[in-house]
Amino acid sequence: MRFFRPEVEAALKMGGVGVLVGLIVLPMAWAYEQRQQARAWQNVACTYRMREVTQRTPLAGTIDFGRDPCSKLQGLGLDLDVQRANLTRLTVQRVSGR
Repeated sequence: MRFFRPEVEAALKMGGVGVLVGLIVLPMAWAYEQRQQARAWQNVACTYRMREVTQRTPLAGTIDFGRDPCSKLQGLGLDLDVQRANLTRLTVQRVSGR
């Protein structure tokens, strides 16, 4: 029950396999690119946070954060976790009675 000649069927099968591979590879490539962009934006945010820290604390200006400012921030205990920072700030305000 063949509708096409063997050469046409082989070409259709190869095309189908190519489409299936593309349906798998393209989303993976897109996700990889999105992850790279997210890391780049995170490094930008960490760099701005390091600048803010060095402006407020002159002693921190001597720290060389080099290629990975996020790891230096984490080492200093100054993560970018906004929720935790806000929660800590609220807890300190409640304890101090402000």
